[in-house]
Amino acid sequence: MNIASIEKATNKPWEQWVRELDESGARALSHTDLARKLYDQLSGKLENHGWWAQGITVAYEQHIGKRVPGQLSNGLFELAVSKTVALPRDSMFKKAVEWFEKQCELNGQIPMKPRSSSTPKRSTWRCNFVDGSKFSATVEASGEKSKLILSHTAIPSKSEADEWKDFWRDIADRLA
Repeated sequence: MNIASIEKATNKPWEQWVRELDESGARALSHTDLARKLYDQLSGKLENHGWWAQGITVAYEQHIGKRVPGQLSNGLFELAVSKTVALPRDSMFKKAVEWFEKQCELNGQIPMKPRSSSTPKRSTWRCNFVDGSKFSATVEASGEKSKLILSHTAIPSKSEADEWKDFWRDIADRLA
């Protein structure tokens, strides 16, 4: 979370947020309890206060060392790589699905339960991996172009997340 964005939206310096959260016992709270506390505190004061409550919670947890960037509150990791592609959404999605469906393995993992879905805004191809992580390749329209978003969640460790991020960047470049 961008600290400058938090400061601007809340009109409060980050150091003050940290001091107030520390003084209120926030270090001992679970992610859910802290987010709920901030949700209530920000209600009526900020537009989209739930989003800001989550953002401040994550930034605070990173600040006090409870998690690192990309780490979820359950200790697992997530990442996303995106790329604008000079193809319309339907063409890009067809290309991506054809490519993914031909792969017997992705970064040494066998894709399980491959499936596709579409809404008026986006089309997504998904699969699971044996380690419990989940992957999705989403294509959204962006004018005459499209945006390819490769997302991977529930990755067991930071080192694996870093390895996957490099892998997905390479795949995004290949598909573009």
